[in-house]
Amino acid sequence: MPQATISPPAARLRRLLAILLVGALSLAFVFRFQIANGFTLLPGDRYDAVIELAILEHWSNVLRGIEPWSRTLYFHPVPATLGYNDGYLLFGLLQAVFRAAGADPFLGGELVNVTVRAIGFAAMLGVGRRVLGLSLPWALLGAVLFTVGNSLFIRASHAQLFTISFVPVLVLLLRATLAALAEGRRGALLAWGAALCAWQAASLMTAFYMVWYTFFLGATVLAAWVCVAGPVLRRQWLAALRAQWLPLLALAGLGLAVNLPFVMVYLPKAAETGMHPWRDVVIHLPSPLDMIHVGEANAVWGWLVRLLKSWFRPDFPVWGERMTGMPPLLLGLFAASLAWLWRGWDCGDPARLALLRAVAIGTLVTWALALQVGGVTGWALIYAYVPGAKAARVTARYQIFLTLPVVALATAWLAAKASRLPRGLLPPLVALLLLEQANNYAPLFLDRREELARLLAVPAPPAGCRAFYVSAARTGQSFDETVLDPYNHNSEAMLLAEVLRLPTIMMGTVVGPFSR
Repeated sequence: MPQATISPPAARLRRLLAILLVGALSLAFVFRFQIANGFTLLPGDRYDAVIELAILEHWSNVLRGIEPWSRTLYFHPVPATLGYNDGYLLFGLLQAVFRAAGADPFLGGELVNVTVRAIGFAAMLGVGRRVLGLSLPWALLGAVLFTVGNSLFIRASHAQLFTISFVPVLVLLLRATLAALAEGRRGALLAWGAALCAWQAASLMTAFYMVWYTFFLGATVLAAWVCVAGPVLRRQWLAALRAQWLPLLALAGLGLAVNLPFVMVYLPKAAETGMHPWRDVVIHLPSPLDMIHVGEANAVWGWLVRLLKSWFRPDFPVWGERMTGMPPLLLGLFAASLAWLWRGWDCGDPARLALLRAVAIGTLVTWALALQVGGVTGWALIYAYVPGAKAARVTARYQIFLTLPVVALATAWLAAKASRLPRGLLPPLVALLLLEQANNYAPLFLDRREELARLLAVPAPPAGCRAFYVSAARTGQSFDETVLDPYNHNSEAMLLAEVLRLPTIMMGTVVGPFSR
């Protein structure tokens, strides 16, 4: 009996529906607590989360022509105040869309988070398909693991970390640029290269951590590639660089130009504040044990975290910035991929093998540098000699960034070995890979209804008012957290200034990546 065939348009539609369904389920899982509570309790608290929302509102005001792009309405009348914290440019542009559609500042901020995670899912799917050469099911698995990752989920109170979703976009743009370079397509090289420069600059103006980590890993991967690529590949790329030196020079100039606003705003603030002292950095360096520190509320491995804590560091806090590890099974598959690449699997594509080997080496080397053992760490050299390293206070967040290469290599290995695994092992293996990303802890400490009510209760300023400050901070407790009066009223003043579109002189200091 002849089998029915599916037409190409029907096959494309089925693939699209599968992608949309898996993406929607992934996002629903990530935001399941917010969906369940009707978006009334949101990630973050009344401090860092409110500061982020104030900066998002700043960009809405910039688009309305109310504020200059580099000066916020807080810290009045200091110039270039955007440089005291992450810029949140891309987040702010999305916030402006949701605010124009009628969302309040708090709901708009959470819809921004949903959108950013959706971008990450789609871009990681593209990396799986175009960079790793995976079939759709395996590329979908990689995109899901990247999106629902345990470490980012439990650190969701720091929304700037969501910019890891922009890194796969950079990877895709870089791939397209390099493909145009290798093939000698000058117009495509200029177009894709310009898009790469623009996205990188916009991402950097959004949040510093993940873009700096991209440069850090990228430079290490490039050095590793030079060592492992072999003479043939090196000669091919050197010839391509020589043949396209003029458009590459133009792109270098464009890259400098589009990053000039960032330099103009942040370099003076870095010099002014000195960024972060070493004593604040070293306490946030992960130990080898933190490589699997997935939190005590992890659905699969919480028991292991509690056991290791009781054995090796009973006085270590249950919750902290170093809680950024990866689940053991994912790490095990990553380790298997390293052995697989070391043996030089026969994929018929020397260029792809060289790339994956370089990514593996770069991941291992940079991860090792970020670890500390008894206070001894290679990060001291990075801190001292690599530009921008002093702005990254919580080095443990690098483990969140490394989710991208770890997931990519682990998925590539699993896809290559799936047909050789014992029958019946693959489904439970994939199920456990997904389940070990689940965590029952969500940092939901921002009560949207309470905060919005306080915001709406503020009366209109007097007609002659040109600036204000908040002198009466709220008191009491919320979510078992005592209100810190010297800090709380400053963050409230920041958001109030942007919503009222009235400058505030503030009465204290807000800590950001370029401030003490």
